[in-house]
Amino acid sequence: MERLIYRINELLLDLGFAPETAGKADNFIAFLLVIALAFLADAFCRRFILRAIEKLVKNTKATWDDILFDRKVMIHLSRLVAPIILYMLIPAIFREQPETLDFIQRICKIYMIIVFLCFLNAMFVAIYTLYSSMEKYRERSLKIFLQTFQIILIFIGGICIVSILINQSPAVLLTGLGAAATILMLIFKDSIVGFVAGIQLSANDMLRVGDWITMPKYGADGDVIEVTLNTVKVQNWDKTITTIPPYALISDSFQNWRGMHSSGGRRVKRSINIDMHSVRFCTPEMLEKYSKIHLLSGYIQETQRIVSEYNAENQIDDSILVNGRRQTNLGVFRAYLTNYLKNLPTVNQEMMCMVR
Repeated sequence: MERLIYRINELLLDLGFAPETAGKADNFIAFLLVIALAFLADAFCRRFILRAIEKLVKNTKATWDDILFDRKVMIHLSRLVAPIILYMLIPAIFREQPETLDFIQRICKIYMIIVFLCFLNAMFVAIYTLYSSMEKYRERSLKIFLQTFQIILIFIGGICIVSILINQSPAVLLTGLGAAATILMLIFKDSIVGFVAGIQLSANDMLRVGDWITMPKYGADGDVIEVTLNTVKVQNWDKTITTIPPYALISDSFQNWRGMHSSGGRRVKRSINIDMHSVRFCTPEMLEKYSKIHLLSGYIQETQRIVSEYNAENQIDDSILVNGRRQTNLGVFRAYLTNYLKNLPTVNQEMMCMVR
């Protein structure tokens, strides 16, 4: 680099510049050349290296590398090349100008921190997209963790940038922030409480995206469509959206219908009003008529056999109807409803089904 500056100085002198002017201009020209070199390196990485990586990723059968090596992630990474080259070469240019050198190096550091944070953020978003697409994690509240990482990145990046601007160690700033912890907790109270509540909801598997929940206090009755650090969005059955603070789901009571969905059935109760004056013992004509009904033929014959055997064993006097055992139209109707439900395709036969 010193040889380059010397050659530039000689060229300026040959062009007729005064020695003082040439001594100031050679550093500036060398600085412009370094900037041009940095931009050329950045363009080379984007046009050739990124395209080569993109082609390699597309030729693989796996899908995870398409997400992790997404163009946005790699572009943020390639943007680090220019400031690194600039940071490494400018000390040789401004060796005799420490104030200018210090200023440019601070700008480079801040730019590198911002670009690196953008790269990490894009990487976290890609990882979130990857795991969200998996069946195993699709219903998990992963967005809470993504937002937590983003807040941590912003906090760390802010500390580093401020420490560079005031030329102090980040440890000094962290020590000073200890006194302001109460103010920070007040500012980020909802985020902190929401993060803790989100961890509890996820760890205890209390809530997933897609669950049907009911929370009358907040007017929520529908499917959970998003769980973030500060809100839980519920799409009600009338397509309205209700937002609930995550900590409210921990402190208050809510009803989750996931168990019903996973069971494959739902309890349904129906009442049938019967006129008590219509209940009577079945006559032979009635039994003959009922036995022609497909759902009752087997029941009528089997029950009539049991009744006849019982009355014969106990020598029941058939002249009085209340003696012994007899079939009633109410009992036959109950058997009909039971067989009807057992033959209904929409009824889950593995769950309890009864008529009483």
